[in-house]
Amino acid sequence: MGRTWKKPVAASLAGVLALGGLAACGNDSGSGGDDDVVTLSYWKSADTGRPDFEAFMEVVNKFNDEHEDIQLDVNTTPNDDYRTRLNTRAAGGDLPDVFQVWPGAELRPLVEAGAVEPIDDIEDYWLDSGLLEEGSFDEFTIEDNTYAVPVNSNPTHFIYYNKDMLSKAGYDSFPEDYEGFLQLIKDLKEEDVTPISLGNSGGWVLQSVYISTIADRFTGPDFLEGVENGDRKFTDPEFIQGLEVIEELNNMEAFNNDLNTIDSIQMIDQFLQEESAMVMDGNWAATEIIENKQEDQDIGITTIPLGDRNSISNTMGSASAINSDISDEKKEAAKEFLKWLYNEELFKELQSVGRIVPTNVENPNDELDPLINEMMEITQEAENAPVYDATLTPSLNDELENQLQALTLGETTPEEIGEALQDEVE
Repeated sequence: MGRTWKKPVAASLAGVLALGGLAACGNDSGSGGDDDVVTLSYWKSADTGRPDFEAFMEVVNKFNDEHEDIQLDVNTTPNDDYRTRLNTRAAGGDLPDVFQVWPGAELRPLVEAGAVEPIDDIEDYWLDSGLLEEGSFDEFTIEDNTYAVPVNSNPTHFIYYNKDMLSKAGYDSFPEDYEGFLQLIKDLKEEDVTPISLGNSGGWVLQSVYISTIADRFTGPDFLEGVENGDRKFTDPEFIQGLEVIEELNNMEAFNNDLNTIDSIQMIDQFLQEESAMVMDGNWAATEIIENKQEDQDIGITTIPLGDRNSISNTMGSASAINSDISDEKKEAAKEFLKWLYNEELFKELQSVGRIVPTNVENPNDELDPLINEMMEITQEAENAPVYDATLTPSLNDELENQLQALTLGETTPEEIGEALQDEVE
């Protein structure tokens, strides 16, 4: 693969879409069987039971109740399977009318394949109202065209910890440096407590939650850009240091034994059942923890105390994009849906369940759980680091996730991972 990460995947996808004619799920020019009603197929990844997903879908479902001339046919897929389904259907030229996308490297191949409709003509709807600012669209803007509306920022790294379990191990506060963090892990093990729950069966947790922040503490925020333009390499000692942190935690048995067979939902369950004292996860876990913790559980939140940079991997969350190959009538209906959906009500609902939204909405802090307020404060004080799966090409990200799993199985070393990733780049 050449150093321009974005081209190969896009080129192959574009070729398949061209052959398939990008025949969308609903790309007929009709309106779903009723001349007065436009029916739009809408795909969304599902995190059933998670408060932010339920809040989002509650707003989505109101659309049909309030619109007689446009109806949504909503189809959800479990989060771990959604990307595979979307990319498979895209390659087969069978995309729905409106579909969930992620920014950066995941959006670009779809755009370069001509599968996504620009929404520049409605961008001013949010800018003129002051609900969003110009920079809010940056991660969904490619070659000066905007393709989706941001709904939340997505910091992917926090440590949630059980204060009582740490207190029993002799800690009244969370360690302030890395050596103290390692000592905490040792002391918890002395108490026969699993220090950290990890559910990496899907491969993405070690990548998104762990290495995206941990590596940045050594490499700085421009590392991935440097790798892309050839100024930096995955074999650089700074990146290897980040991998060595994960190797060190694994070697000292900081994680549960079944870390590669349970998923991210199960790792939160382990933490809440006090089978571990800590769990590393993104901002999305806060509401799940608040909703499901026992009344007497006192949960704290922080980030890994590592290096000189106070950084957290962060990117915009998912958004909804419009299929470029549907009829003009459907495009207009889809844009009406986006304007209706991405509005103050949705932003307020998501903020109330702990998601960090890219706008100022009136949601008094005393209505928010203290854990959410603390999470927001940590995020505001931190520097942003890139999230790897929002920056790398899918093939390179897959290689990274596979290599990180192999590292926890003792099948590779940090140096070998650096070489394998650099080989993929070159």
